Amino acid sequence: MARDERVTVISDDAGEFGKAVDGSQLVRGRILDWFHIAMKFKAAKISVFGSQTMEPHERIPVETEIDHAKWLVWHGTGRQSVFRIKALDATLLANKGYENSTLYWNLRRLYFYIENNAGTLVNYGMRHHKGLPISSSIPESAVNQVVTHRMAKKQQMRWTDEARRAMLGVEG
Repeated sequence: MARDERVTVISDDAGEFGKAVDGSQLVRGRILDWFHIAMKFKAAKISVFGSQTMEPHERIPVETEIDHAKWLVWHGTGRQSVFRIKALDATLLANKGYENSTLYWNLRRLYFYIENNAGTLVNYGMRHHKGLPISSSIPESAVNQVVTHRMAKKQQMRWTDEARRAMLGVEG
C-alpha cells in the first residue's frame, strides 16, 4: 500500500477505533463489519429457538422474518431491515412474558445496532460479488494465529522491532 493511498476501514462499532479513524485523511470511508452483523442476527435466531413465550409452531415465522431482515441488510437496505425488526418486536409484545425474554433483548440489540450504524452499512452482496472485502475476520484470524504461535510458551520467541513493524505496519 502506498503511503498516500486511501483505504476503506471495516470495523465493528468500537467507539474508540471510530474516533481514531474519523480524523484520518487517508480513510475513504467506514464499513460495518459483516461478521459482527451476522453474529447479532444469529443471536436473535438462537433466542427464538429457546423462547418460552412462543409455541413451537410460532417460531418458524419469527425466524423467517429475522432471515428477511438479514437479507435486507445484506442488500444495503438497513433502514427497511430496522423497520421489519421493530414491527416483529411490536407483534411479539402481545406474548405474555416477552419483555423478559432473551429474544426481546436480542431483537432490540439488533435493531439498535443496525439503526445506530446506518451510515456505515453498504450493499454487502454487491461488494462480495465484486470480490471486495466485507469483513475483517480473515485478517483478524491470521493475526491471531501468528501472535498465538509466536507467543506460545513452547516457542520461546521474541519479537524484534523489525518483525513487529512488518507484522503490524507500525512506524517508529
